[in-house]
Amino acid sequence: MKYHHRVTYLICFLCFWCGVAFAANTTAEADRFLKQLLGAEHDGMGGSFVGATRGANALGSNPAGISVAEGSRFALLARRFPRTLATISRRDAREDNAYRDDRQYEQRAAGIQTLNWAFPLGRAGTLGLGFASGQAGPFRRVNHEGKALNSFPENNLALGLSYGVHLFGGTGIGFDAKWLRSKVADAVGKEHFGHGYAYNVGVIQQLGDAMQVGVVVRNLSNGLSFSDATIPRAMQRDVVAGIAYHRQMSDVTFRIGFDAHPPFRDGIRANLGAEVWYRERIGCSIGYLRDTEKRYVPVLLLGDDTLETEERLWKAEGVCFGLGIRFGSLIVNAAYTPQFAPTAAADERVYIVQGEAIYTFSVGQIF
Repeated sequence: MKYHHRVTYLICFLCFWCGVAFAANTTAEADRFLKQLLGAEHDGMGGSFVGATRGANALGSNPAGISVAEGSRFALLARRFPRTLATISRRDAREDNAYRDDRQYEQRAAGIQTLNWAFPLGRAGTLGLGFASGQAGPFRRVNHEGKALNSFPENNLALGLSYGVHLFGGTGIGFDAKWLRSKVADAVGKEHFGHGYAYNVGVIQQLGDAMQVGVVVRNLSNGLSFSDATIPRAMQRDVVAGIAYHRQMSDVTFRIGFDAHPPFRDGIRANLGAEVWYRERIGCSIGYLRDTEKRYVPVLLLGDDTLETEERLWKAEGVCFGLGIRFGSLIVNAAYTPQFAPTAAADERVYIVQGEAIYTFSVGQIF
């Protein structure tokens, strides 16, 4: 019991420590990239992962989860962001308060690929290796001479090393470190490269036979190094606390998860979801997420067809769905989640012209 109290104090301390941390107004593009390294297994459950993640899926999310890897396991994750156009209509007092299209935001088509591998070391814990790449914009395979280019206008790369160990008292702790390389373009299209490191620290505590609670502090970093001081380089520290309930009844396995992202500076950020598997062969999931973030991005002014940069709160909110199938030791998952969109002020309306959903795919295998 005393040991459980110590873990509870540790979880509370991590939440408080991150809650009073400095929140950067303008963060590097790699910050958002690192927070999107989840697989379809958790996306279908509304993005809840802190207490439920395990094995290779835990790399990049809550490293404490790799301490319960079942055999050497790999996970291949792919996430697809469609080209999204969001139009802001503003009330015009000169025309009987009618709404007119005023500005438009564009999120270019993008994708993230992740390959994780977990190596159990017995009582010594579990070691994990991870590689992730994210890219935005068109993919150019060849140039006019027919030579392969394989170039993206913007991309991020991450190489990670993780370690997790399961201690007495049903406690798992984990740590991971990532080397980052980020390539971004400025307002005139010039490319800039930045490098840096980021770290995650997590704890998962088993409570009885069916419940787990956990907390993870993500993106501990001094930021990226860009030669141009105008390029955003800060990494925003983030804390996520969660709880998961797992129960098996005859041929049916049921799991429910809930995560919260304190402090709620820009509104509630939470994830809730449930998953059901039949005979460990076919499963489905449903969830609900609400997430917010401030972005400092260019916007097209429709009146005079010019660009300006504007800070605005973006929000992703809605229902998520997932489907999973198991073939022997191979598990395949797919999920649908809502896309981020700009929020509207009191005298504005927002409608999505194109691209409302994100699609995620995961393939995992146990050896």
